[in-house]
Amino acid sequence: MRTNDTLPPDPAAALFRKTRRQLLGWLFTHTDESFYVRELVRVSGAAVGAVSKELEELAAAGILRRTVRGNQVFYQSDSASPIFEELKSIFVKTAGIADQIRRALVSLADRITVAALYGSAARGGLRAPSDVDLLVIGGVSFGEVVTALAGVQSALGREINPSVYSTREFRSKLRARHHFLTSLMKEPLQFVIGGPDDLERLGAKRLGTGPPPELPGGRGPSRHRRPGSGR
Repeated sequence: MRTNDTLPPDPAAALFRKTRRQLLGWLFTHTDESFYVRELVRVSGAAVGAVSKELEELAAAGILRRTVRGNQVFYQSDSASPIFEELKSIFVKTAGIADQIRRALVSLADRITVAALYGSAARGGLRAPSDVDLLVIGGVSFGEVVTALAGVQSALGREINPSVYSTREFRSKLRARHHFLTSLMKEPLQFVIGGPDDLERLGAKRLGTGPPPELPGGRGPSRHRRPGSGR
């Protein structure tokens, strides 16, 4: 396990000024949704004038799509932009979901061996109704993880579904070839705390990073998960 009370600076902070970073972080982690200016003001916490200026500049650069509906103007990340995928990757890894979850878990980090996104969040395929699936392994309880994630869940506007295992339980289930975990080892993972080496030390062999097989219902024990995970 690791001590991680101090977090490295957000690399996006060196690339983008604060309001722009907050707007792009939201829009590039909700890529299939559009938002009107007042919604984005609430998301960023910045003044209306500052938000409007940033949005206009980003739309003029072809990074955002601007749409007028009645008397409201909506903005959405523009998938036709030649740097759409690159920006999406930057903000998912920095000001996006993974970094926000990592910061939410910092108070528990010294008792967490591995925390990793899986499913649509790790594949970069989140849609409007998608939940965020999170694997957590260590000496923390499901209740502690849910409590720590409550604020970021509200900020993201998505339900976060943690599957929480002690290191002993994780190893035991791997040895027993538990269907959920052995299938999970074939999926793409985006690590929030720890990394592939930490998984290997727990006895988990990564079997691939391609698209996972279609899993039947009930992918994990009910006491570890919330219902209604939208992958």
